Amino acid sequence: MSATLIFFNIIAAVITVTLHGFVKALISSSLGDPLPKRDKRVTPNPIKHIEPIGFIIMIALGFGWSKPVETASIYYKDRQKGTLLTYILPSVACLLFGIIVYTIRLIVGGSLEVQVLLSSIALFNMRHAFFNIIPVYPLDGAKVLSALRGPNQVISMANRQTFMQLILVLAVFWGLVGRVINPLVFAIFGFIRQIF
Repeated sequence: MSATLIFFNIIAAVITVTLHGFVKALISSSLGDPLPKRDKRVTPNPIKHIEPIGFIIMIALGFGWSKPVETASIYYKDRQKGTLLTYILPSVACLLFGIIVYTIRLIVGGSLEVQVLLSSIALFNMRHAFFNIIPVYPLDGAKVLSALRGPNQVISMANRQTFMQLILVLAVFWGLVGRVINPLVFAIFGFIRQIF
């Protein structure tokens, strides 16, 4: 991997984790949760959203995670709906942002460096959107699944989280996650290319 590509990946990773963390904090805060504002997470400042290990893994392997946003569903008028919105919409935002950036790349063009940078930003955001729906903490899919299941099932999930986290990390390092998610992202890229 060239120094230029590493630099582009760092930029893409910063944008990805910042967008994801900021949107989650903003949504939870808008639903009445005071914790994101207390923790100063309702901000586009990347420093507030980067989790060092997840960030480094994202740059190196293409998949990682941002610093978890502490939320409290007790402040939502509808706990289930509030939790679903808070933990689904950040991934939707990353997916849509990736699509928009890739579309801009196709329409605007520009130098090779600009095209590679825009492609990296689009790729990282769309990967992150799909990666985060995996139901393993600290990914958003775990919260979404918990909101849809009963208390006993939630406890059962919690008891297995450490094991599931280990499996997930190994799957990322072995490239198994990429083999599932990358074809989805590239299929979307292909569809966009057909339109533009």
